[in-house]
Amino acid sequence: MKTSMSLRSNRVSNCQKLFTLLSFGFAIVHSHAFSQTKEKDAVDSKTEKPPMVLQNRYFLKSFRPEVNLFGGSVQNEAYSQTWAAGGRLGMFFTETIGAEYGFTRYFSKDSADLNALQKLKYCNDAKTKCTYPEPSFNRLKQSHQLSVTFAPIYGKVNFMDLGIVYSDIYANIGFALNGTEQGDKKGAQIGIGQRFYFAKSYNIRIDAQDFVFSETRQNLQNSKSTLRNAFVLSLGFSAFLWE
Repeated sequence: MKTSMSLRSNRVSNCQKLFTLLSFGFAIVHSHAFSQTKEKDAVDSKTEKPPMVLQNRYFLKSFRPEVNLFGGSVQNEAYSQTWAAGGRLGMFFTETIGAEYGFTRYFSKDSADLNALQKLKYCNDAKTKCTYPEPSFNRLKQSHQLSVTFAPIYGKVNFMDLGIVYSDIYANIGFALNGTEQGDKKGAQIGIGQRFYFAKSYNIRIDAQDFVFSETRQNLQNSKSTLRNAFVLSLGFSAFLWE
């Protein structure tokens, strides 16, 4: 009986020793594999190209004055080709909300349609009285704008690992005082735009604006006041100061 119990005890002890040996061997193998993985990761982190797109903002706008110079054209001017040039001065109070003042000066010349009309004349049968077409249009001279800007969209694009293009998209709405051949016209200004940053303080800026105001249009019987939409598309250079 004692011999049987002794044999059974020896078997249990041998199993425990075998289990302990296997566990120790597994721990050594696992530790070696883990160290090799760490070394490989360390090598990869040194040899692999770092990611081009980062999570942090590349530029900050809050409480930095923005100065913008631009040029463009009026897309829907009647009987004239009209160019626009001017500047803007703005300030963002947060990264998304700001205010802006803008001044635009307009330069125009007669369009080909107007030149063709001015060469036409209509005479009576006796050709004693002739008239010339006189289309009604009201040319822009200048404009002052004061608006609120909302820039909720910030983006960045990795272009073929050559570099990152940062940009923000914004909208603005506000008041405009438009100088025209009929005098000053008060109205509204709404617009959208996008900045493309090539440095932390400098960017190329594209703006599309709609100036809405009331003007007088002539016809054969009477004059009537109607709403006008002047669409201005501009491209400019902008800088944020006080980095």
